[in-house]
Amino acid sequence: MELLSKLGIDWKLLIAQIINFTILAVVLMKFVYKPVLATLDRRSKMIEKSISDSHEASEKLKNIEKMERERTAEAHKQIGAMLDKAKQEAEEMKKAIVDEARRASDDMLARTHVQLKEEKSRVLAEAKSELSQIVVAASAKILEREYSAADQTRLAQAVAQEMNAAK
Repeated sequence: MELLSKLGIDWKLLIAQIINFTILAVVLMKFVYKPVLATLDRRSKMIEKSISDSHEASEKLKNIEKMERERTAEAHKQIGAMLDKAKQEAEEMKKAIVDEARRASDDMLARTHVQLKEEKSRVLAEAKSELSQIVVAASAKILEREYSAADQTRLAQAVAQEMNAAK
């Protein structure tokens, strides 16, 4: 102890300081260090949980994006199928309309032919009628000059009968 007193160290003071330091270390350890470690541990666990949640959210996002791509691809397929079906239906409608127009045109053409035949027949009948009247009148005039009244009547009746038979 002499050595300590020669160095200017008071051993009672040194022991008191060691006891004070030990008490302070125990108090700090119990009331400061352990709560700080517990807080750091909670924060570490919270950070780890956040990181795992982030990875989980990232995986979910990837799955959602994949599902969205699949749905988009399926929607494109369905739209393509709908467009193909619409084109096919449009072609069928076009064909039906063209066929209907062709039938209507053919019907109109047939009616026109019938009307033309009827008109031709009517015109020919009128022409025959007029011609027969002209022939009868001409015959009557010729007969008046060359035949007697009885011959003329008989000849006119014969011509009229032939004309009526020819109609």
